[in-house]
Amino acid sequence: MISLTCLCLDGTPIKALLELPPSLQFLHAHDCASLETVTPINIDRSWDALYFTNCFKLDQKPLVAAMHLKIQSGEEIRYDKIRMVLPGSEIPEWFGEKGIGSSLTIQLPSNCRQLKGIAFCLVFLLPIPSNNDFSLVDVYFENHVKSKNGENDEDVLASRKRFSLLHHLVSCGSDHMILHYDPGLGNHFRKYSGNEVTFKFYHDVDSRRALALKSWGVYLHFDENLPADKSSEEN
Repeated sequence: MISLTCLCLDGTPIKALLELPPSLQFLHAHDCASLETVTPINIDRSWDALYFTNCFKLDQKPLVAAMHLKIQSGEEIRYDKIRMVLPGSEIPEWFGEKGIGSSLTIQLPSNCRQLKGIAFCLVFLLPIPSNNDFSLVDVYFENHVKSKNGENDEDVLASRKRFSLLHHLVSCGSDHMILHYDPGLGNHFRKYSGNEVTFKFYHDVDSRRALALKSWGVYLHFDENLPADKSSEEN
């Protein structure tokens, strides 16, 4: 158990997970209808993905708080991302930017020099189509940065930037939230202070079949240990 990295509990009648091995990276708990409690996740653990699809009795608050603490801790994100899937559609309060609609648009602050990463909370409109016979769901996203004079848009990331969602989402009949933190986005957007950014999500990068959003939230993570851009502050 000490070296366990992946734990799959799909469909088990377990009511509580009171102790998780420190080596755990992936936890799959699909259709655990009785699951109510998961031990608070230690922020120094290197977990990558926690999936709780159709776990409607689960107390989500400690898990959402643990993810927030993990991001705020400033520690290295071992796998360059943190993912969590939970039933429901109520965007956590710490996602300051919130909205509805098929795309996601935010205004970057005037000084992004201390931007370390970006977290999304996404609720997609159902049903979500699968990519293949194994019902895997790959979500590609691209973003456009609008120039400050509003004349031209500039592509910042290649459209093949993507993240994968658990295939069980295909069969979910109710809303689920996908919480996804990507520290790499902080590096990309530091030089675009004050610009408007629009994110669009696709099911298939070649045919550009869009995935419609029901609601969304964005959290910009700033690291005060990074040096600020004094020229931007003065302007």
